[in-house]
Amino acid sequence: MRSADPAALWDTIRLGLSKQLPEASFKEWIAPCAPLKVEDGTLWIQVPSAAAKLWIEQQLPEEFNDALAQGGLADLQLVFQVTGIPAVEPKAAPRKGESGGHAALVEPPNTSFPYLFNRYTLDRFVVGPGSQLAFAAAKAVVDSYGKAATPLSMNPLFIYGGAGLGKTHLMVGIGKGLLARNPKLRVAYLKVDNFFNELTVAIKAKNTEPMRKKYQQNDVLLLDDVQTLGKMERTQEEIFYILEYLLQHGKQIVLTSDKPPQRLEGCHERLITRFKWGLTADIQPPDFETRIAILKKKLEDADFTNVPPIPEDVLTFIAHKAKGSVRDLEGFLTRVIFQASLIGIPPTLEVAHAAFQGQSGEEPTAAVPPERIYRMTAETFNLSFQDLMKKRSRQQAVLVPRQVAMYLAREIASAPFTDIGRSFSMHHSTVMNAIDSVRERMKRDSEFHRMVQALLNSIH
Repeated sequence: MRSADPAALWDTIRLGLSKQLPEASFKEWIAPCAPLKVEDGTLWIQVPSAAAKLWIEQQLPEEFNDALAQGGLADLQLVFQVTGIPAVEPKAAPRKGESGGHAALVEPPNTSFPYLFNRYTLDRFVVGPGSQLAFAAAKAVVDSYGKAATPLSMNPLFIYGGAGLGKTHLMVGIGKGLLARNPKLRVAYLKVDNFFNELTVAIKAKNTEPMRKKYQQNDVLLLDDVQTLGKMERTQEEIFYILEYLLQHGKQIVLTSDKPPQRLEGCHERLITRFKWGLTADIQPPDFETRIAILKKKLEDADFTNVPPIPEDVLTFIAHKAKGSVRDLEGFLTRVIFQASLIGIPPTLEVAHAAFQGQSGEEPTAAVPPERIYRMTAETFNLSFQDLMKKRSRQQAVLVPRQVAMYLAREIASAPFTDIGRSFSMHHSTVMNAIDSVRERMKRDSEFHRMVQALLNSIH
């Protein structure tokens, strides 16, 4: 029986988080929190500031979900209340027989999406060149569910890519999309590590059959992080029987991994064969334009309603600095907002510089080599570095970015005209004319001026 003591529940969650988070992050975000009360299956937790609440809900949903699952608290809801500010009551799902306001709020048996996953919907996913296939497949799973079979099988749908690129977002979005269409579906979301922990308990009790049947009775199985299966022999066996049963009965399976099926080390061949049975789709890191779109979409969240407007040069700076993953990108944005709120000023480029330095230890305003300027310019204009530097073309798609790169090299790095010309295999007089051309256009074209200035600020 689960404890009704808020302190005991919070201690369990804290313990799980301490195993996942770096010590500095745990001290910064988790240590200052305190349990308040337990009411109707919800644990209320006090956080020191609105910025801390924003960070926890935006950046740590998966860590909290893991801590809850591993502590045997998967059905416990969490509400974070800022000191001195009343919290919003979580929306309860309609009871059986009652009419609900929205289909997605209905939670049938064995359907559980953590409260902090509320923003993981398909309409909140920003699609870029590196995620088009994965998103299209996710949407197709929702749109085609329950319809006649097509020649293209998307069962299972196997989504792979690096950490923080949106695999879990797409997976949970599929589940929510299916529930919105049919609230009676039984949908199970779980991570392999949490399945392993559940199986360990069942093995100790010498009774694994109920656990196997629990997952076999679902209409949709969302299995996260299958790359960890390689070290779990018994877990692989149980997963295989569950997948085999669901596939034979036409149930939908969605899997995520940081590697494609054929590169999953330690996995049994029969399991890999099942993974490859349907459609495999990868997600690549977002390009510059997609990163900007992600930031702007993020700022539409209700959590950011009262945040001061973020200047374009700040967004450009964040997009250039956080390239590794969507999680890094959103985390940097949240940190800039958090740091600005701490000192009571709007989010400015200076604040962004300070946030970047505090997070990376790198001085953002240190001397910038011209090559870095050229690469960032090429990225901003969605042009390859090689084409920017060497392609002989008078087309505006190449000519304008090249002129801007020359202008920025002169403005930021104070590079001599001859050195800039040497980089582009041009005479220094051509470089001088190009820079003059940029300056003149900036005077008469406000949109062009804004774009160049934002790029200049983000690099400088």
